Amino acid sequence: FYDGYVVNSILDAAYRSAKSKQWEPVLLDIWRGRVGVSKDAHLTEHDAEHYLVKEEITHYGAKKLILKNKKSGKIVEKILN
Repeated sequence: FYDGYVVNSILDAAYRSAKSKQWEPVLLDIWRGRVGVSKDAHLTEHDAEHYLVKEEITHYGAKKLILKNKKSGKIVEKILN
C-alpha cells in the first residue's frame, strides 16, 4: 500500500509539472526512507581506491568483482582466478 502511495505522489507531481510546464516536487507526507544517507553508504569497502559493488561467480567458475572507483565513480570488473 505504501508503494502505491509513493507512485500516486509521483504521478501527481508529473501532472502538476505538465500543467505548470516546470518541474514540480513530489510531495510525500509520510516518508519511510532513511535520511542523511550518502550516495555510497550502502557500498562495502574493497580497498583504498574502490568500493565493492557486487561479487559473483561466472558460468566457468571464476570469481568476478564489480568495483566502483571512490573518486571518479567509474565501474570496473576484475576477474580473479
